[in-house]
Amino acid sequence: MESLMKVTGIILVATILLANTGIIDAKQLPVSADSRPLSEKIVQSERITPRVVMPYMESKSLDETELSYAVHSVAKKTINEQVIQEREVESQMRASIEDHNRNIRSTPKRDFTQNPYTREEIEKQIIDSINFSESIKYSVNDKAYYNRIDVNEINDLSGFPKKIPSFAKKVDIHLKPPKAIEDGGYIQVSFVAKPSELKPYIEDAENHAKVILTMGEAKQAFIKPYEDIRSNYTRALSTILPEQWIEVTNTYNNMYQYKMALSAENIKQKVDSVQAQKPMMMDSEMPNAKPYSDKILSNNENKALQKKYLGYYSFKEIERPFTEDYKFYIFKFDYRYGGYTIAGMAVNPEQTRVIYFIQTIR
Repeated sequence: MESLMKVTGIILVATILLANTGIIDAKQLPVSADSRPLSEKIVQSERITPRVVMPYMESKSLDETELSYAVHSVAKKTINEQVIQEREVESQMRASIEDHNRNIRSTPKRDFTQNPYTREEIEKQIIDSINFSESIKYSVNDKAYYNRIDVNEINDLSGFPKKIPSFAKKVDIHLKPPKAIEDGGYIQVSFVAKPSELKPYIEDAENHAKVILTMGEAKQAFIKPYEDIRSNYTRALSTILPEQWIEVTNTYNNMYQYKMALSAENIKQKVDSVQAQKPMMMDSEMPNAKPYSDKILSNNENKALQKKYLGYYSFKEIERPFTEDYKFYIFKFDYRYGGYTIAGMAVNPEQTRVIYFIQTIR
């Protein structure tokens, strides 16, 4: 009888609440299929709530650590601060160009009518030119190369690991070729290990991070470039995050074109053309020329040629998509010249793979 009275009391309270909210016929209420606890529903609601993120936000530390390089962020809080910084950079660039031109003007000029280039000098210049134009086609996918890299030779490795740990498996590295001039390409260092082995690297990334969120949450995080900006900021953080990561295969990139460009016959034809003061023909325009891409060299031959000509190894690559449950630790997302340079680390849900990345997005 007591339990029956409790049930009756609950029904009466429910009836009063329904009446007070304007619902007349409780039977017409749709029944939710979501049987999760209320606490889980609140967490899910918070995840899709839009948030604002700013490049000038602070992290716990930008400094170099035992595991990683320092984070180099140039984000400024106001538009005026950014303008002042860009003027200083432009001034430094102009000074550097003036110094370069001054050195050229001060160098004694060679009288080519009396002292023309020798055949050996022409050959060296042609070989240097071929080495440059061919080598920039081959990205760096070499663990040993990364471990001996001089960080000062790379424009930015913000927050990246100083070395690939010995326990790392499935190491996937993608660096721009050393001789490539342009910046802004995608740079990546990724490896797989046990969660316990990766824990120190994830904790290190937490200290560097200005923002921590999943790819799904990044779609509801909007960027405010400066504190004093008045226009609406509608660009989602997800639009500047990398959409794919790179998996490196075991197949060496083909070196046949490089090999043929440096062949004795090709070099001789180019030197002869220069000495005869004729325009140098493209390799494909040479008499009886065949496309270099016709032949695929063996893995062993490509490996040997890469060691000889490149000084590092370059492999075929496969792009893999980031799923929405990857967690991103954003070290920086600097806004300059109408684009964002973003650096960070992504971790898969199992915490068995870390992917360090840097890219510039317009």
